Amino acid sequence: MVKNTPFLIRNLPEEKKADSKTEINYIHKIYTLQKDLEFYKSLFITHNNSAVFNLRIKTINGERLWVDKIKAFTDYELLKKLDKDEEVLDWMKPIPCER
Repeated sequence: MVKNTPFLIRNLPEEKKADSKTEINYIHKIYTLQKDLEFYKSLFITHNNSAVFNLRIKTINGERLWVDKIKAFTDYELLKKLDKDEEVLDWMKPIPCER
């Protein structure tokens, strides 16, 4: 079992695990959906002044977090910590001056 599974599921006796594999799968799905729901609800707590269409889901060491792409240009320390993907690398490029 994965280390992130709840304590009660990890410590089921072996005979219960063999009998109720589908039940464990359902419990595991419910657990992951609950984690996803908590993550999406955190949007309104952490970024209440940001427009939703400016927010992106990025990761730091596999842990998901919300990043405002407008404010990310000013927070270069956060950009360095983020896992690198195409969009993050694009954000890290300097913006040329227009005349």
